[in-house]
Formats: sequence, structure tokens, C-alpha cells
Amino acid sequence: MTTKEEPLTHVEDNEDANSTGPSDNGNEKAATPYAVDWDEAEEKKLVTRIDWHVFPMLCVIFGLSLLDRGNLSFAYIAGLAEDLELTTGSRYSIALLVFFIGYAVFEFPSNYAIRRIGARVWLSLLVIVWGALVLAMGFVKNWVALTVLRALLGIFEAGVFPGAIFIIGSWYRQYETARRTSLFYLAALISSGFGPIIAYGLSLIRVGDGIYRAGWRWIFIVEGMLTVVVGIAALYFLTDFPENAKWLSDREKHIAQSRIMTDQAARKYVHPTVKESLKMMVDWKMAVYAFQYFVAASGVYSMSYFKSIILKDGMGFEYVMAQLLAAPPYIFAIFPTLGMSWVSDKYRIRWPILCFQSIVALVGLIIVLYGGVPAFRYFGLFLAIYGLQANIPGTLAYGQNQTPSVEKRGIVSALMISIGAVGGIAGSTIFRGQDAPNYLPGMWTTIALQIMYTIVTFAMSMYFKRQNRLADEGKLPALEGVEGFRYAA
Repeated sequence: MTTKEEPLTHVEDNEDANSTGPSDNGNEKAATPYAVDWDEAEEKKLVTRIDWHVFPMLCVIFGLSLLDRGNLSFAYIAGLAEDLELTTGSRYSIALLVFFIGYAVFEFPSNYAIRRIGARVWLSLLVIVWGALVLAMGFVKNWVALTVLRALLGIFEAGVFPGAIFIIGSWYRQYETARRTSLFYLAALISSGFGPIIAYGLSLIRVGDGIYRAGWRWIFIVEGMLTVVVGIAALYFLTDFPENAKWLSDREKHIAQSRIMTDQAARKYVHPTVKESLKMMVDWKMAVYAFQYFVAASGVYSMSYFKSIILKDGMGFEYVMAQLLAAPPYIFAIFPTLGMSWVSDKYRIRWPILCFQSIVALVGLIIVLYGGVPAFRYFGLFLAIYGLQANIPGTLAYGQNQTPSVEKRGIVSALMISIGAVGGIAGSTIFRGQDAPNYLPGMWTTIALQIMYTIVTFAMSMYFKRQNRLADEGKLPALEGVEGFRYAA
């Protein structure tokens, strides 16, 4: 999990990042046991340790969450649609969208609880419960029971993604986050890439002569059991926030917290009250971040739920080929996503990367829609999935980077992903059954949203650049109330 770090100077994000706390009387630094500054080699060694402790289990959990929420589309074409009569009316779309109701509502309560209970215990509990829900889906006998379980699944999966982004934002500097958020999101691409292949393999299982001869049930049963096992393992292997990390010495905790503070204060995390949390939300920029993530999420979810159906019904591939061909575009997307996130951190640019990826998605969607021969349309799917998927971690990093306060980062991630759940509802409804096989309204809605994303991201970044310039010239007070802070445009 190692990534090569750029040479770090403790003044680039923080005019005195080596200081150990506020110095009201001029003597506090001398009183601390960490008066000796750390050097670059010590910090780089610590960052490598952090990478290995933060990411492995976090990536596994997130990958399973994407697999478990997306397996409905695989089961649908493996016989679920006929057995539970999901083709009647809007039953399939309803089963998809109820997930996002609880998912949207419980983002904030979860991020509010995670600091108080601890990430290790809280996230592990969520994983175990949602694994049990997925397991139960393998035994349902009607679409109503399936829909209820999907609604409960949304409630318990709600805390994982914003909690993980909150954890990453609590460990890393401003221009360390894009690469690491993309590395974390790599789990989603792997899950999405191999999910159809795994689902196809599981759908071949046959047991007895009753309901368990239906292969789609084993997709839920096996994946649910796997998730429960991983949730139990997470109690031992999942890391926590810096102040609660038992694998760090006191000095390492001090360095880990001090290096990300932009207000020259190596202070402990202060739990915001409900009133303070609501006050943090009253910031017009939050609406922009939320809109950006809404667009990113709606495109990703629509492709996730309907790509196999588009391949099967729209491009004419048989069931087996539709499942297998759904994987390569996601595997391809891993490499440009990681490459562009590296460029974004290395050269400290955000908007050119985000806008480029949005335009790539737009071009890909047009090719899928009007490409003519199936081979060319399939090529368009590669471009569309790369552009849509890559802007998920990029957009999350963008919102986190404009927020100096660790406490507020938790609010930002929860708000963005809550609105992303609304994007999931949109993504599961704009592709209507009556629009098959080309889904023209849904495709053009997704294209229009990508155009709006590019315009909004460019305009917001130009605003940030202007604010940075005015602050450099001394014409503005401290940005975000923090001396020395600059936006990442």
C-alpha cells in the first residue's frame, strides 16, 4: 500500500507545522514533551505505516459494500426477475431506489456517532448487520420482502462511505488526499469489475430440487456470508482515528495529528454539538460540493444498475456474455483513475482533472447511445465508466480539500454522500423499463448532468483561485477563518 511521498516541508500547508500547539504565553512549546521537531524521514516513515494500517481493511469493506448493493442487477438477469415477478410495472426500480432512502437519511447520524463510538467498533457492527441482510435476500419468496431488506440495507450501509472518507481526511494532508482517495476507491472499481464474473459463477450453484436450485439465490447467500465474516475480522484489523490508534506511540500520534492541522494547533479533536454541526452546514459552498457529488453518483449508479441490461437488451449479447463483458470497462478504469489522481496531487491541480474526466464520460455516453455497431458502443462504455467512476474520489477529495477543520470535514463528507444517495435514486429511476433497449431519456439526462458538472466545477475553481489571490495580496481576512489556509483549485 506504499505510495511515494513528495518531499514534505512543514510550511507548505502550515506556516509552522512543526509547532506543537497554540502558544498563548510563549512558554507552552517548552512545556511539551515533543519540543524536538520531527524531520522529513521520520514523517515519511510514519506516513507509510499509516497507509498500511488505514487502507487494507477499509478497502475490503468498501468493496463489499459496492458488491452487496449492486448484486441485485446481476441476480435480476440470473432469474430473479422471473421468480419474483420484478418485470411487473416499476417493481425493479422500486427495489433499487428504496435502498437510497435510508442511505441518505442515516449518513449524518452515522458520521455523528463514529467519532464517539470509534470507527473500528461502529463500522464493524454495520458490516456484520448488512451482511446478514444480504444473506437473508437469498431466502425471500416475493418482491415485497426483497424490497424491505433493500431498504434496511441502505440504513446500515449508510455510514461506511462517509465514515471512510472522514477517516482518510483525518490522517492526510491537503495534497495527499487525491491519490489516497482514489486508491481507496480502487476497491469499488475492482468490486464492480469482478462483481459480474463472481455473480455468474455463483449463479451456477444448484442445491436440491426446491427453491435453492435458483442460482440467483446463491449470489446473495455466499456474498452475505462473506460480508459477515469480514465484519467480524474488521473488529481486529480496522484502524481508528489518529487519537484512538493504539498502534501509534504518543509521539507518533502527536506527529500524525500535528501534520494535518492548518491552524498551527496540534489539538485534540473536539466533538461538535448538533447545533455546531448544523451551523457548519450553513455554507453556500456546501451546496456546490453536494451538486457535484450528486452528478457523479447518479451517473455511477445508473451505469452500475443498468450496464448489464444495456449489454443484454440494448447491444444484443446473451446472458453469459453480458455478465462477462460488464467487467473489463471497470478494470480498465483503475489505471487512468490512479494516474490522473497522481497528476492531481503531484501538480496540485483539481479542476482540470475533474472537468477532463467529466468530458470523457460525456463522449463515452454519446458513443454508447449512437455508436452503431455493438463493438464501437462497447468501446464507449469504457470511456463512460472511466469518466464517471474517476470523478467519485476526485469530487470527494475536492470537497475535503476546501475544508481546513477536521470536524467540518466529517460534515462535508456526510453531506456530499447523502446527496449522492439522492443521485442513486435518480440513477435508478431515469432508466425506465419502457425506454428499453436504448434508454434514450436516461442517457440524455446523464449527458446533460455531465455538462452541468463541468461548468459548475470550472466556475467554482475560478472563484477559489480569485479568493487565494486576494488572500495572498492581503485583501481578504483568513480564508475559512484559518490563517495561512488556501483552497485547492
